[in-house]
Amino acid sequence: MKILATIMSILAAVVVFVAGNMYWGYKTDPSRFQDSAAEAKETKTTSETSAKMGAAKTSEKPNTDFTAYTAHWPKQARTDFKAAISKGRAYKIAIVGSDAMGIDSNGWGPQLKQALRKAYGSHVHVSLFAYDMNSDEFIREGKYKDVADFQPDLVLFEPFILNNNGAVAMENQLNDIKTAAAAWKDAVLLIQPSFPLYQATNYPDQVDQLEMFTKVEGYTYLNHWKNWPDPNSGKFKAYVKFENGEQTAPSAKGVKVWYEYLRDYFIAD
Repeated sequence: MKILATIMSILAAVVVFVAGNMYWGYKTDPSRFQDSAAEAKETKTTSETSAKMGAAKTSEKPNTDFTAYTAHWPKQARTDFKAAISKGRAYKIAIVGSDAMGIDSNGWGPQLKQALRKAYGSHVHVSLFAYDMNSDEFIREGKYKDVADFQPDLVLFEPFILNNNGAVAMENQLNDIKTAAAAWKDAVLLIQPSFPLYQATNYPDQVDQLEMFTKVEGYTYLNHWKNWPDPNSGKFKAYVKFENGEQTAPSAKGVKVWYEYLRDYFIAD
């Protein structure tokens, strides 16, 4: 029995010794750490790549050529617009004229302002200057100076020609335009008539004189009248509002024609 017990003790010692060596070898084997290290390295690389891709995506900016929209603008205006963008400042557009442009969202003025902001974004700053007066009052009351204080790069000017009808002589009207233009200094000046009238007589002649004056002075004339129906036709009556027999403003149809002409001019396809 003593011999058997001795043999069993020796066998137990051998088992413990072998098991201990196997465990120590496992704990100290370098290959045991390779997969974990590789996984950690791969995870780090993937995270870094994802971070870089995310950063690149965040820094991407729309590659929109805003100058393409200005295809119809006068050459000087296009040059000034490009210069403003390169300097990181907004190009200033003043829309000036009678209250026929409208003061609420349904008017062609507010609609055009919104369209310009949507197309050009922060690259333009548009301001409306609408007045219920004639051109002599516009000058006498110094309203043209309000526009000058805005320091516009471009002025779209409807010089109160309809309000002037029967109140201001044509020669005075043209001198009023010169006075305002001089105060607006280097701003590019675009001139347009007010809305046409049904079966008018003297008014169309005055508008023709305005167009001739504009071209002689080297300004740009925007003839939105060509997009309206013939003012002498019965169809035209739906394009103006009548109050007590007087034509007081463009109707919704008239506003639409006027606005779409200007929108297509300022924002080329």
